Amino acid sequence: MRAVVLAGGEGRRLRPATFDVPKPLMELDGEPMLHIILSQLRDAGFTRVTLSLGYRAQMIQDSIEAAGWRGGLDIDFCHESEPLGTAGPLGLVPPIEDSTLVMNADLLTDLDFAALWTGHRKAGSDATVVLAPQHIDIAHGVVRIDEDHRVVGYEEKPRLNFLISCGIYVLEPSVLDHLPAGSRYDMPALLESLRTAGGRVGGHVFDGDWCDIGTPEQLRRAAATFGSDRARFVRDGVVRDRRRSEAVGR
Repeated sequence: MRAVVLAGGEGRRLRPATFDVPKPLMELDGEPMLHIILSQLRDAGFTRVTLSLGYRAQMIQDSIEAAGWRGGLDIDFCHESEPLGTAGPLGLVPPIEDSTLVMNADLLTDLDFAALWTGHRKAGSDATVVLAPQHIDIAHGVVRIDEDHRVVGYEEKPRLNFLISCGIYVLEPSVLDHLPAGSRYDMPALLESLRTAGGRVGGHVFDGDWCDIGTPEQLRRAAATFGSDRARFVRDGVVRDRRRSEAVGR
């Protein structure tokens, strides 16, 4: 099982913190975000992970290579010379020859990655998008009018329900046939190109914990969530192996 983790973003909304530390290495209760993701993938049965790097790439690569816990994972790296969006980096990774998980490197989630993979394969989709239910409560009455300005609908303080993309996907190799070579391209455009060409894009609805760490407030919330119940997100391997790495370094 193979995964590609997109870790090349600048994390501009987290500045000034990301001037010194790239977003994938932001810590949650003492653990770099990227290390948590890699531990989750390893524990879910993934054996190979490609990290797509850009901003402060060497710092991220050094952090991964210095960690003593990555046993069981074959990790390789590709580098963006310029930002390529959320799909463009897939044109740089070593050839994708089977179903591949693709995800952003700034996500804390308790998603069952193995179940996602199995569900994608069972459905026979060309691509699967992980979706999370979200809602917005409107604090006022919502009114609809027609072209003659007559009121045709009035709803007091409605709740709007919708599904959002979690930045986690499973893709078949054929999806990359829709990827322009060497240019910036985002995942929504790639999946829409696939869909309009007749490809099957499935949705994996997930109602567990999910949070990106794109802003200081989101980072604090993710750190508090992870720190309060680490076992829900990772096995004890993250801490155990970090301590082993520290011991080796002494």
